[in-house]
Amino acid sequence: MSRKERYDGFWVVCVSIRQLGQHLGVGILVFIWLVSLAFAVTLPYWRSNIDVMGLGDISIDPIYQGDPSKPFLSLTVNVDWGQEVLPNMLSVLQGHNVKVTFFVTGRWAKQYPELVQQMAGEGHEVANHGMRHEHPTKLSDWDLTMLILDNHNLLATIIESPSPLFAPPYGEVDRRVAATARSLGYRTIMWSIDTIDWQEPSVETTIARVMNKAQNGSIVLMHPKPNTVRALPKIIEGLRRQGYQLLPVGELLEAMEGQDSGRAVEVEESNPSP
Repeated sequence: MSRKERYDGFWVVCVSIRQLGQHLGVGILVFIWLVSLAFAVTLPYWRSNIDVMGLGDISIDPIYQGDPSKPFLSLTVNVDWGQEVLPNMLSVLQGHNVKVTFFVTGRWAKQYPELVQQMAGEGHEVANHGMRHEHPTKLSDWDLTMLILDNHNLLATIIESPSPLFAPPYGEVDRRVAATARSLGYRTIMWSIDTIDWQEPSVETTIARVMNKAQNGSIVLMHPKPNTVRALPKIIEGLRRQGYQLLPVGELLEAMEGQDSGRAVEVEESNPSP
């Protein structure tokens, strides 16, 4: 090969490198444009979360119980299934003038928005049980954040004011889970009495599990199961006979923090302690 040919060959290589640099520069510009476009498209989504992130200065610690010095008690219902049972449960609660806290998953709420609206319309508190029923402690920081936020945004399209309370699926909570919920303005809610009704115990066993452990500030965990619905009237009547006022968790927390609850006063007047 002659020197000129070698030179020509070298020149071809130089042109290729220059072209590569030009293509790379174009690629970077396209990438920046796509990122900017994605940000612009999702800006309304992130703006919608500002209200969640600014819900106030709240404790990071999970709540297991209300004020032990006050005769208030909360019934909670975790919902990821049970749509065939919920109408009867809502009917029983309405008949006894009891308001509870329903923690619903987003995947369930998306399928049964009318039941979520009925819960809120009848005065119950509707709160966050995660978008899906996944193990929170096994999720990445991003997935854990979206587990809560995605459900918040979904519920906000179904009802006016979903409660900033989060019940972790499977009852899984650690410092990271609680801190993530806190960073989004959520309080993590656990329980002090577990009916374990998902195992479908008898009506009598369900009643006993609540009545034998009931105390001031108790938070009772239930699910939409047939025997739970059958047990509810005796649970409600038994708790009231013992002088307890049944409040949604949000009002239980207000009472614990020294804020008067209008509904608590109303219940106290109509159901005085013995």
